Amino acid sequence: MSNPNFSSILDQPASEVKPPPLIPMGTYTALVKGLPRYDKSTKKGTEFSEHTLQLLQAHDDVDTDALEEIGGLMEKTINVTYYHTEKSLFMLKDFCEACGVDLEGKSLRQAAEETPGCQVGVFIKHVPSDDGKRMYANVGRVFMLND
Repeated sequence: MSNPNFSSILDQPASEVKPPPLIPMGTYTALVKGLPRYDKSTKKGTEFSEHTLQLLQAHDDVDTDALEEIGGLMEKTINVTYYHTEKSLFMLKDFCEACGVDLEGKSLRQAAEETPGCQVGVFIKHVPSDDGKRMYANVGRVFMLND
């Protein structure tokens, strides 16, 4: 068995390269996949944690035709990022609570590392890039599924 040649993706005609389609806006059930990734932002060096969410099910407010156009939810993931600042740390706490993590006696790092395998509700919204040339699908809100 030969190894795949990943550089061959660069050999396709530039005219055929298109941005990936956006996940339609709306509410989804998602699964937290793996441990959070910790890093620093490139612009200001702000520490953050990034969680990968596997989309499992679209709710009634999602455009099913638009979802079919992007091939359904098969293997679709979206990342949600929480910055580690005094003004925004509450959002990471809310995420952990939405995952059903008992926060009693735990640091936020400990709580965040208990989120893999949890199911949550997410609302996906579309936001423009800083230069206004592209649109991105972002997590606008995370909530407990029984909310």
